[in-house]
Amino acid sequence: MRIGIVSYYVRGSEYEPKTEDHARRLDESRAVVERLLEFLDEHGVEAVVNEEAAVVVDSDGVPVSDMGEVADVVLTVGGDGTVLRTLSHMHEPVPILCINTGRVGFLAGATPEDALEKVSEILDGYDVEKRERLGVEVEGETLPPALNETVIVTSRPAKIMGFDVYHNDELVESIRSDGVVVATPTGSTAYSMSAGGPIVEPHVESRLVVPLAPFRMGVAPWVLGSDRRTTVVPTRVDKPATVVIDGDEYVEVGRGDEVRFKRAEHDALFVDTGDTFFEKVRSKLS
Repeated sequence: MRIGIVSYYVRGSEYEPKTEDHARRLDESRAVVERLLEFLDEHGVEAVVNEEAAVVVDSDGVPVSDMGEVADVVLTVGGDGTVLRTLSHMHEPVPILCINTGRVGFLAGATPEDALEKVSEILDGYDVEKRERLGVEVEGETLPPALNETVIVTSRPAKIMGFDVYHNDELVESIRSDGVVVATPTGSTAYSMSAGGPIVEPHVESRLVVPLAPFRMGVAPWVLGSDRRTTVVPTRVDKPATVVIDGDEYVEVGRGDEVRFKRAEHDALFVDTGDTFFEKVRSKLS
């Protein structure tokens, strides 16, 4: 077995801490990476690290895009953003275990304290949990898939927009709002929830469409089937709008441009650590 380790923010890399708390988390991330490398070496397991974390081993590292081709399992050290960024850039999906050194860590399966125990269990065998992702297409151009959500918002702050939402080419609703969130069940506990969307169990095959600050009262979120195509078309916009995929990828669109969503070809894969979804909701979101 070969294990990949991905961490974008470790003390000693080119990334500079912004606050005292941030510096502490960078130090913690580096310490976790060092402990993982030492542990894997002691157990005779080959490890590869991404380029940003390569400062820990004083080597060139492996691009995250190639990590799925050279590793059987990937350990991410960071928060949910690290998981989303890793999934977005990996060409070949492999199971991920997130060791949380961020704030909430809803996608995490381990803490710095029990990380070695979890990795030891992986070496003895593990189950894989699949999470569906959003395939995103703008005017025929395929963009990276989203695990959490895609947000369409005006590039001009506080400027209301119009959107036509279609499901399998049938008009669902015309909305005037600050934007629209299109989310997966996994993303139902992220931006979608903050915007008033429902919490959905991850294995329910569905897609959420949640208006951001709608102009008209009574405009409710929609839960649609993920086996069909959903299209969002900006209709009232004076300036370009921005499509944001998992907070990492940005693309501008204009009036009449079609933003299409379907179930992505490849699901995201996670090492199943036995933590239940409802336990995480109670402990992380209460």
